[in-house]
Amino acid sequence: MELFKENIARVKENLMELENLFKEGKDRNDAKVKDMEDKIRIAFDVPRESWMNTGQTLKDVIEILRKQLDIVQSSTLSSEMISDKDVLKNASGGLALEGVYKTRNPEDFLVKRDQLIEIPDSFSLTGPKQNTRALYTSVEFSGGELLPQASEVKICRRAQAYLLQTALTVSTDKDITISPKEKGERLQLIQTQLKNNLSTHIESVIEKSHDDWESLERALHSIITGTQMSDGSATVEVAVSQLENILVKQVAPLTEVQTTDEQNTPVNNKSEKTRSFMDLLLKLGLQDSYPKKMIKSNVLLIDKLSLSVKEPKTEKDLSSLYLYKLMTLDYRARYLFVKPEATNMDFGEDGANAEDDDDDDFFDFVDKSDTVVRVKLAQIHPMDVHMAIFHCSNDFLRQYIFTKLSACQFSLPFLVPNPCTDEVEFPLWALRHIRKSWQTKIQTASSGCGKYYNRQMFNTPVPIVSFIRLGVSDSNSKSQILDGVISEQKHSVFFHRHCKGSTPDSLLMNGVVEIAWYCPGGKEDDVFDDCVAFLNLHGDAAEHPKQLEFLQAVSTVNVLLLSEHPLSETAKEVSHKLSKSSVPLICLFSGKDNIQPSKKPTKVRLAAKNRNQAKFTEELISSIKQCISKYKQTATIERCCEEARKLQFIVDEDKPSCKDGYEKAQTLMCLLKDVKDVSTLKERILPLQGKLWHDWCNKNKEQYRLQVREKESIEQQQSKISAQMTKIRKEQLREATPLNDFMRSFLECLTTPAQFEGTRLYMLQWLRILLDDLTTDELALLEEDYNSTWRKMKNVSKDKEKASLVQSLQTKLDRITDKMAATTVGLQHIMREVSQLYEAIQMCTQAKKNTKQYATLPKIGVTMLLSGYPLEIMDGDAAHVPLTWINAVLDELIKTLGDKKVFVLSILGLQSSGKSTLLNTMFGLQFAVSAGRCTRGAFMQLVEVDSSIRNDLGYDFVLIVDTEGLRSPELSTKISLNHDNELATFIIGLGDATVINIMGENPSEMHDILQICVQAFLRMKQVKITPSCIFVHQNVAESSAGDKNIEGRRRLLERLDEMAQLAAKEENVDGVTCFSDVIHFDIETQVFYFKNLLQGDPPMAPPNPSYSQNVQELKIKLLTAASWQEKCKFSSLSEFKYRVSDLWTALLQENFVFSFKNTVEMMVYSSLESKYGDWSWHLRKFSLSLQTKLENQIASNLIQNVTFADLMKKYDKVYEPLKTEIEKYFKEDKNKETLIKWKTNIDKRFESLKSELIDGTLKKCKELLTSKQNRSELDKRKTQYTNELTQQSKRLASKLKTQQLTDKQVTKKFDDLWSNWTAEVLKSQPPEEPLNVKAVVESVLLSQFRKQPGIQDKIKKGLFKFDPKKHIQQNVFQRTYDWVRGRGHDVEVLKNDVIHAVNKYITAKENDKKDFDQNFIYEILSNIEKDILAFEDKPDAHKFTQEFRVDLSVYLCLKNVSRFQKMHEEFKTANDPLTYLQSQRDKYFQSFKNYCKGASSVKIFVDFLCDHITPEVLKAANEKLSQQIADELKLNNQALSGNRSNLENHILKHLATQEDFSMYEEYIDYPKRYFERFIQEKVDEFCCDTKKLGTIHQESLETMKNQLLTASTDVTTEVDEKAGNASMWLDLFCRNVGHLITIMRNELHCIENEDIKDWQFFKEMMAKSLEEMIKDEKMDVEALREKPTKILFQQVEGCWAQCPFCKAICTNTIPNHDKRHSVRFHRCEALAGYHYHNTDHFSVDFCTTSVNSDAKFFARKKDKWIPFKTYRDAGDPYDTWSITADGSEQRYWKWFICKFQSEWEQKYGYKFKDRGNIPDEWNSFTRESALEELH
Repeated sequence: MELFKENIARVKENLMELENLFKEGKDRNDAKVKDMEDKIRIAFDVPRESWMNTGQTLKDVIEILRKQLDIVQSSTLSSEMISDKDVLKNASGGLALEGVYKTRNPEDFLVKRDQLIEIPDSFSLTGPKQNTRALYTSVEFSGGELLPQASEVKICRRAQAYLLQTALTVSTDKDITISPKEKGERLQLIQTQLKNNLSTHIESVIEKSHDDWESLERALHSIITGTQMSDGSATVEVAVSQLENILVKQVAPLTEVQTTDEQNTPVNNKSEKTRSFMDLLLKLGLQDSYPKKMIKSNVLLIDKLSLSVKEPKTEKDLSSLYLYKLMTLDYRARYLFVKPEATNMDFGEDGANAEDDDDDDFFDFVDKSDTVVRVKLAQIHPMDVHMAIFHCSNDFLRQYIFTKLSACQFSLPFLVPNPCTDEVEFPLWALRHIRKSWQTKIQTASSGCGKYYNRQMFNTPVPIVSFIRLGVSDSNSKSQILDGVISEQKHSVFFHRHCKGSTPDSLLMNGVVEIAWYCPGGKEDDVFDDCVAFLNLHGDAAEHPKQLEFLQAVSTVNVLLLSEHPLSETAKEVSHKLSKSSVPLICLFSGKDNIQPSKKPTKVRLAAKNRNQAKFTEELISSIKQCISKYKQTATIERCCEEARKLQFIVDEDKPSCKDGYEKAQTLMCLLKDVKDVSTLKERILPLQGKLWHDWCNKNKEQYRLQVREKESIEQQQSKISAQMTKIRKEQLREATPLNDFMRSFLECLTTPAQFEGTRLYMLQWLRILLDDLTTDELALLEEDYNSTWRKMKNVSKDKEKASLVQSLQTKLDRITDKMAATTVGLQHIMREVSQLYEAIQMCTQAKKNTKQYATLPKIGVTMLLSGYPLEIMDGDAAHVPLTWINAVLDELIKTLGDKKVFVLSILGLQSSGKSTLLNTMFGLQFAVSAGRCTRGAFMQLVEVDSSIRNDLGYDFVLIVDTEGLRSPELSTKISLNHDNELATFIIGLGDATVINIMGENPSEMHDILQICVQAFLRMKQVKITPSCIFVHQNVAESSAGDKNIEGRRRLLERLDEMAQLAAKEENVDGVTCFSDVIHFDIETQVFYFKNLLQGDPPMAPPNPSYSQNVQELKIKLLTAASWQEKCKFSSLSEFKYRVSDLWTALLQENFVFSFKNTVEMMVYSSLESKYGDWSWHLRKFSLSLQTKLENQIASNLIQNVTFADLMKKYDKVYEPLKTEIEKYFKEDKNKETLIKWKTNIDKRFESLKSELIDGTLKKCKELLTSKQNRSELDKRKTQYTNELTQQSKRLASKLKTQQLTDKQVTKKFDDLWSNWTAEVLKSQPPEEPLNVKAVVESVLLSQFRKQPGIQDKIKKGLFKFDPKKHIQQNVFQRTYDWVRGRGHDVEVLKNDVIHAVNKYITAKENDKKDFDQNFIYEILSNIEKDILAFEDKPDAHKFTQEFRVDLSVYLCLKNVSRFQKMHEEFKTANDPLTYLQSQRDKYFQSFKNYCKGASSVKIFVDFLCDHITPEVLKAANEKLSQQIADELKLNNQALSGNRSNLENHILKHLATQEDFSMYEEYIDYPKRYFERFIQEKVDEFCCDTKKLGTIHQESLETMKNQLLTASTDVTTEVDEKAGNASMWLDLFCRNVGHLITIMRNELHCIENEDIKDWQFFKEMMAKSLEEMIKDEKMDVEALREKPTKILFQQVEGCWAQCPFCKAICTNTIPNHDKRHSVRFHRCEALAGYHYHNTDHFSVDFCTTSVNSDAKFFARKKDKWIPFKTYRDAGDPYDTWSITADGSEQRYWKWFICKFQSEWEQKYGYKFKDRGNIPDEWNSFTRESALEELH
């Protein structure tokens, strides 16, 4: 160790000197430097030949030495913590082992076993034979680094351990686990080879493991890392840091080293080929997806790639990135690869120590290829990624991939050899869905241009040109030649050797046949005049005879590329057959630069060597054209499939599920075979979508936009329309049921069991294909006719003479448009039929009994949606949203998925502006995009978000809404421009974000769409919906794109600001000057400019990669909406459902903003109100308990003052935890984003409630304290009298104690004593004057109304009778007499209200046991005036005269004189000392009796005390019981456990059940009073359960007894310990129980002097007496009823304002709230006495219907007629109400009118006739149906 330290010190010194020399500018040629290097080398004991080479600079040497020195210093000779690699490199076999380990190939491992155990002379695995002199040995390769070496024994052991561990764990992939059996075989092999050379420690470890491989591997790992000593104990040393550069460069894994031979040589060893394929899947991370396990939803999933697309870093990135880029139509997906690394391996002596050749001739070098091998890590061929994914994809994903590949203008796999079995597969299912468009050059007579085709290629016959190769061509690429023929766009349709990422060999492409189509565009420079298919066989055709035979059978022309090398015999034979075949042959000779032409036109020879590419391609194209024209054979993919089956190729459609699906679809199509005219198909098989459906939609809109009619009320119209709608539905059902064979079979197919899911999916796809086939030709003809007609109309001159011709052509266009709509039949139309069937059944009441069989229909909608089919949310033909169906489907979806969070993304734009294409590209969807069949209506699709990013994004799914285009030409002639505004409002309202898609920058088009969208956003602002928007400009030139288009952004913002101002003016909204006033908008980040979709001219143009990049940028922006959108809140599926309903319902009505009602907010607020009720109830309960406690303490003289601060502290102990709970609710509730808007309100309310309760408690306490102070003199006199009586009774008792008197004699003595004593007390009291209350009341009335004529006479009579002539102001009366005669009822209501208020006031004073005070009369008179003024403020109310006020006031005051008199007398009695003592007579008698009988002091004391506190105990128990009753009802009674709306519903149910008109009268006229009465009834019902109530009462008494007993025991113990007396005991006891009961110490003076010695006996007596005190105590049920009612009523107290039109009660729970009054359901206006002007006819309209019509009402305050739509113009109270246009759907009040028609007519004096006639529909409503709606 000392030697080691000395060497280190020398190295440090020398290295420092070396650094100084370097700073001086010296290099390695300097003598001093060489000398210093020698010193360091010697210190390290490194041989000269192993020292660093001369090519390294002095700086490099210093850096290497510095690192080496750090390594050496961090270790000690005993630690030997050397890394695994270094140990084995220093040990023999390290290099070979490292190489084989890297290959992870167990077979190679076994082959190389001899090399692995090779032992050099200088080293032995069994022990040290090396030069032990050397401190370090170094092995020098290019890195020049040094390896520390020490105890060879340990190194040997670690080398053996490493060898064993590697043998036990190495495999072809780290994810593959070696089986225990194989591990055993490997271990046996190692032991056999090493024989006796294994160290004893290693042998011991193996023996101890006993086949426990995990334990053995752990032990070996411990030895390798040095964490275990030879004895197994842990070491404290840390491993030495691994050398930065390894001594030997890594050898490329043998399986990754690719041959440089370009020829695609087939693998003869099948297992080897399979293994290579599986290894490829492992590298790509697809091992679990083979075979065909990858499904479409895996690809469409929104994952991290959606947020960031980067170049692949690892091979496992390739597959996911390929699929993602393909989904977004980025054709660069096919050129993905991971860049390989290259290394040099030099096995010569000089190795990499090549001398610096700066001075040598650059071109003079020695070829060392024999000693230097350039090793390139194998790169995965891009087409191997492509084909690996193909093999791992199921049929539906293949179909999806093929569609995307076709869109990218790439070739498609046509014949695919199985890499494991060599069987050839024909992917017919995927090919069947390929659709292409093209236009021929041949002009048609009608259009004057080439014919346009848009066809499925499966059944389209086209010429097939096959390209094949024989041998290997070094100079020509067949695929590249083919690309030159098919693509003028320099786009590689077929992948070839010169494509980016290509490698010399591909594992999976050999033998693959690909197909591509050339589609002309009808232009002069088209390569071919018509569509041509090209097949391309990869590899040497001679090695793929089956594929070659197939090509020969289907080809129109064969193009053969011959190798420049000699052909094999097989190849020669193939070429001969091709030349003799009847199929035209074009032979390309790679080895010829000139060749003699063939004489046969169908046998063409072309030289392909050193040719000008353009000229060569031109000759080839010409030859192909020539051959096609001569040999006119065409083929369809269908025919190709027949050939494939003949050759026994595997056809994917032959699987049972696909065949079953086809059979089912074909069965459905057979049901349509008798339909000759396709345009009548929908009418026959889908009868619910015809005229009846459109009529129903019109009626549905009409019921929301009613007009006033002279002889028909709004409600009568509504009822009539409702009946007509029901009738239409019934007619629909008659036409549709029983279901036709097609619909019945379709539904049966979709309701098959889950195990046939595959069949169902195939059936749907087959049906879509077959329906397309059925209508394609007919639609093509119609489109052609439409286009030719449009051209004719366009060319007609615009003069008056030609107007009729233009009109006829326009009519024809309309007719063609209708026929196209009728001819178009797809799955969306069939599902629309399903939705209509469901809605019709739901609406028709008589069918509701049979609806169970149709309950699965919404499940079908969910199945379709989750299968990837869009769900139609707006019918494009009828422009209607089927709400019942949509709600049912979404409900079912929620059951299936859960109520997940969704990000709703919608899109708007003009027709054919690329909206669907944008969505399809962004999310990989398949919204219809074909020209001529633009999206109609609105569709939604769901895309799942990967669980790994859900929390980051804030939602579980993206819900995408695609829509029809705005300004649709075919709609403009039939539907008003209002349609676009409605659509935009609906779609923008649905979306969390809306993409506004603009094609180019056409000023007029931009004006149209901006005007529509800005108005929609303004409407959202008005209804407090806050979506965001993104503007996308498509087809913008490169030069103007992105940040360069600053001017474009400025112009856009100017237009938006202008549109915002126009929209605000149109919507009558103030304060909008720019677009940012409407919606949060950033012009820099929310505007995107897109390049052209296509990179060139269609139809052969590939997608523009820049477009895909633009889409990705937009996608990231949209998906991360939460990071930039203000107040971003993502809805749940249930909230989305309500949003759809709310928006559509509001849009049906003329004024969207006025009619919109946010159901989700209402539900959330209702839930919040319920929660607030719970929080407030907790606080109120505490307040009641605290108030009771304080009252007892005040009455017991324990506290003399109560302050606000003291109460605040007490309340805060309960308030603060509740406040925390409220905060938690607002932060954690699932609707927290919606709740936040009410947070401030709730905080204020709760704070206000606390203040209100504190104020109430403080007021009550102050009153009690004041009352206590006022009775202080009385209390003194009570105490004086009590003492006197006690002394007299004791003196008398002591005299009588020895006389042994009987009870009767004792009673006689006490009676005499009591009589004498009371006589003395009476003498001592001054006489009091009796109070004449009536005189006082009359005096106040005379004083108050002295100016009123005849006031004395009025007071004398004291009567009241309403007289309109005297009591109503004459000017009003004269003008409205007819109206007044029906309003006498209102006066009666006022009178009763005032009477009730006065009674309540007096009752409160009585309950407080107050003495009469004349101020009561003044307060009553003031309250009466307030009530009258409030009545006069009501709409259309009377103005009363002063005489009315006087008469009513005099009547009510004099009527209650007797109550005031009684109040006074009761107060005097209660506060007379003698009266009080009289009430205590029995207690004194009992004490006197005990004294006389010589009872002990304990008994006298306990009996008196218990008798004294018994009433208070019972009172406290009753008080607690009252609170318990209230709490029990609040928690468990359905009517009282919710908010006030819930209570009102229960009241309505109760009223309907009772069917008592008088009860309804009270509820309508005096709602507050009735609510209180209803609560009282619930309390009474509860109290009627005497058993339950008795149990609660007994428990309360028991609790009280235990509290008193505990206090008594504790006090007794304390007094006993302190040797106290009875007085001390009373002091302590009163103090301890004074908060539980009222106990006044000064009332117990009579027993405070009792001589008590035995405190244990006293304790027992108290316990016994307290037990007897509560025994058999009966509760006073009547006394219990009032308090709980008061408590519960206070809890539901709120606003009692009534609607001025219908008397519905405001549901706001805050009295005097600052927001407008509102109510969920309004009533018929007849309930408020409304009638038609100048008639006695009731109005049966509902105000919620009237406000949506053009009806008017007469506002008497304004003295004019006001439209219901602007009812707030009528002023107060109309302007304090919010009445939304909800219609009159609720049946309850309609049933009420019918039930009590005569009573209501008698009440008001009006009739339900003529315009006020009750609609017939109302009479059909039963009580049960009315009650069903109350929830």
